[in-house]
Amino acid sequence: MMGAEPEHLLNSATSRYASARSFLVRLSTFASRVTFKINRGAPAETIQEISKKRKLNAEQRQFLIELSNTKAGARFIDEKIQSINRGAFHRSAFVLNALTQLGFVDLAAQLSMSLPQLKLALVAANLILAGIAHAEMRQTFRELLAGPNALPPKRRLWGMLRNPKYNRAVKKSSRPYAQSAWKEKSVYRPAYFFNAISIFLGSQFIIAPERLIFPFGLIVSKISGLFSTLIMIFDVWRGIRAGDDARIAREREVSVYRDLDI
Repeated sequence: MMGAEPEHLLNSATSRYASARSFLVRLSTFASRVTFKINRGAPAETIQEISKKRKLNAEQRQFLIELSNTKAGARFIDEKIQSINRGAFHRSAFVLNALTQLGFVDLAAQLSMSLPQLKLALVAANLILAGIAHAEMRQTFRELLAGPNALPPKRRLWGMLRNPKYNRAVKKSSRPYAQSAWKEKSVYRPAYFFNAISIFLGSQFIIAPERLIFPFGLIVSKISGLFSTLIMIFDVWRGIRAGDDARIAREREVSVYRDLDI
């Protein structure tokens, strides 16, 4: 009997360790799927990471491998991966803001108003922004698999005349950068700052802490206040980063126009 008890304790500890490890693995897998970050590295490693996030058939995989073997193709893949990661980050951030607005923010109550529709509107707005980021991410992935647009020849008739189609194709290739810059500057950045302001003004746990039994009320109020503060700081940081991303997209847009045949 004495020998069976230590064996039982060992089996119990082993079982709990296995359960905890399994939970952590599932949590890590869930976080990876939610954030959808593709790690960048060597071309072969990047394509391998893409395959983990998206199902690629043999033809698509071979196309990306051949594309990555050229300098322009490797740069194209790297830019698209950055855009996909940025879109995935925006999606996760706005979903997090929607949950924060739902459970930790009541702007109307803090302003002595009775407008439950305001809370729902802020939650819905964040979910819509998350949907926009998700659609942008999927569109960028389709552009990645389509490859860079081939430009027509600069001149025709053995170089004697300019080809108008070339300049039009160059200008068309600048549109994704212009659209990205506009979204970062005019949509995402104001949204992050507005979320930060509304969380700062309306931070309030959905259940009033004073209604809870001591010390749960104190613990809940401290935790909710800390959580709201962290999300507010995160939104301010992302708003600043969105401005930087808009500037980078504008710089890439301008660099495209250097290829115009003037």
